[in-house]
Amino acid sequence: MSGIGRGPCRVGGHALASAPYRSREYHIDINSIISAIIVGAIVGGLGRLVIRGRQNISLLMTLVIGIVAALAGTYLATKLGVGVWIEFFIQVALAAVGVTLYTGGGRSRSRSGSRR
Repeated sequence: MSGIGRGPCRVGGHALASAPYRSREYHIDINSIISAIIVGAIVGGLGRLVIRGRQNISLLMTLVIGIVAALAGTYLATKLGVGVWIEFFIQVALAAVGVTLYTGGGRSRSRSGSRR
């Protein structure tokens, strides 16, 4: 009867053996915050490069959009079960969408009907 009646994930017969691992899963430390800022800056900058033309957006807003896009892209990639490169492309695409929405949907304010 070895193994019958035991639940999964029990190590050495102790039910709480995996509890510290689960608590670390949601642990945020300074390295995670710095990583999010760096990845957000890269993703936000690449998102701006993908869009044609000049965007009137600050560096701080690019960083914020990049961080949000990186987090959302990681979440989507995890749910879809895709690889690292596809995750990166999802993040950049989401950053491009975020920059486009923030700057007014891609419409330039300098265009007027009087230009001839």
